Amino acid sequence: MIYKKLIPIRFLNNRSLLFLYIIFVLFFLMFQVNINARASGKAQAILFLTRPLKPHEIEARNTHALHEPATGCYIGAYIDYDSKLNMPYTDMNRTMHHEPSEFEKLVGRQHSMYFFYLGYGKPLPLDWVRKLASQGKFVHIALEPNDGMKYVKDNAYLRKLADDMARSGAKIFLRFASEMNGNWVIYNKNAALYREKFRLVHEVMHRRAPNVATVWCPYTIPTNNIEDFYPGDRWTDWVGVNMYNVTFHDNKIDCPCENEHPVDMVSQVYNLYAARKPMMICEFAATHYTTLDRAPRTEFAMRKILTLYNALPRIFPRVKCINYFDGNALEYAADRAYNDYSVTDNPYLIDTYRFATASPYFITSLLSNDIAQPAFPMPIKKDELLKGRVRLSCWARTPLDFVDVSYKLDGYLIYKADRPDLWECLWDAGSVLPGKHRLTLEVRNRKGIVAASQTILIVTKAS
Repeated sequence: MIYKKLIPIRFLNNRSLLFLYIIFVLFFLMFQVNINARASGKAQAILFLTRPLKPHEIEARNTHALHEPATGCYIGAYIDYDSKLNMPYTDMNRTMHHEPSEFEKLVGRQHSMYFFYLGYGKPLPLDWVRKLASQGKFVHIALEPNDGMKYVKDNAYLRKLADDMARSGAKIFLRFASEMNGNWVIYNKNAALYREKFRLVHEVMHRRAPNVATVWCPYTIPTNNIEDFYPGDRWTDWVGVNMYNVTFHDNKIDCPCENEHPVDMVSQVYNLYAARKPMMICEFAATHYTTLDRAPRTEFAMRKILTLYNALPRIFPRVKCINYFDGNALEYAADRAYNDYSVTDNPYLIDTYRFATASPYFITSLLSNDIAQPAFPMPIKKDELLKGRVRLSCWARTPLDFVDVSYKLDGYLIYKADRPDLWECLWDAGSVLPGKHRLTLEVRNRKGIVAASQTILIVTKAS
C-alpha cells in the first residue's frame, strides 16, 4: 500500500491545510475502493484429498478434442523475451528465438509447449517449428492479422501456411487473432467479420492440416463483448484466455490492481465454455517490477503464480494447458513496455515457478500422457474413507489471495499454513481412533478473521 497512515487532523492549523487534508482523504478512499472493487470473488474454503481418479471422473474431464490430454495440464512458455538466455536461434523469417533447453535447465522443469508470434502474411518458419517438434514439443503459434481482417482469405498464402504446418511433422496449436474483445487490436471493430474469418481459417486448417488445433482466445477483460466474437463450437477446437497480473493497469497511478485475483481472471471465460471445450491459458504472467513506481514486487509475483497454479487442478480441471510469458517487456517490447515478467532473473521466482509446476498434474512432455495417470487432488466427499498417510490440500481465498489456512480434526489443530505453496500436507489418518470425525478447513484473512470455512464428516481407518 502506498499510504501507510493518515495525517492526524490536529496538525492542521488553517483552512488551506484542512482543505488539502480533505482532498487527500477523499483520494485515499477512492484509491481503496478502486482496489477492493477488483477483488470481486467470494471467500472460499474447499478441502481436497489426493487420490487416483476413477474412470468416470477421467471421462468427465475430457471432451476428446484434438491434442487434448485426458487429464492433467500441459505447461508451456514464451521465452523469446528472456534476457537471461544466451542460446539464440534465428529462424528463416529472421526472427530470434531462444533454445528451450537453456530455459528448462534454469527453471528445473521440462515443458511440453512453446509459443511464438507470427504476423499474418509471413511464411511459417518451418525450420523453427521442426526444431521444436524434434525436441518433443507442441508448437503454439499466435497468428496475428495486424493489418486487418480484409487480408484473411482462402488464397495461396493461407493454403500454403496450412500445407507447411501439415508437412512440418509437428503437433500444432494455432491461436488466431487473439484478444479480439479488446480495443487495442485492429480486428475488434466488427464481430461478425471476425467470426467469418476465424471460421475460414479453421476450415482451411481442418481440410489441409489435420495436425492443427485452432484456439479461440479473448483477453480476460472486457467481458461484456466476449461472446459476440465466439465463432461457434463447430469452428473452435480449444478456448483460451490471456491474462496478466500487474500492479497498475496501463501503467496509470489511478488504476491500481494489486488485489486482482488470478482466479477471477480465468473464471468468466471458463464458466462460459469449459463444459464443452478444453481450456488453455494461452498467456499468463505476473510482474515483479513496473516502471511506474520502480519498486521490486517479488512477493506479489510469487503469490500470484502460486495461487493460480494451485487453483488449476482443484477448481479449473478443464484447463488443459497453461503458458507462462517469461519475458522482460522493459527490454524487448516496442510498446506497452511497463513490466518485467521474467522468472529467470530472480532466484526467488525461479524457485517459485519450479515449485508451482512440480506437481505430476502438470504434463512436461508429449509422452507424459501415455503413462499411468497419477493421483490428483479431488474434493473430499462426506463420509470419505481416509486410511494411513494421506495427502490433504485445499482451495482457499478471502476473497483476496492473502490467506492463512488451518486444518482441524474434531476442533483440534492438525496443520496450518500462510502460503499457497504450503497448503498441502501429509497426515496420518491412523493417528486417531477409527471411525467418524469432523475435518474442518478455516480460511483467515490478513486480520486473522475467519472469512470462510468447510466442515465435512470423514471416516478414518488404520492402514
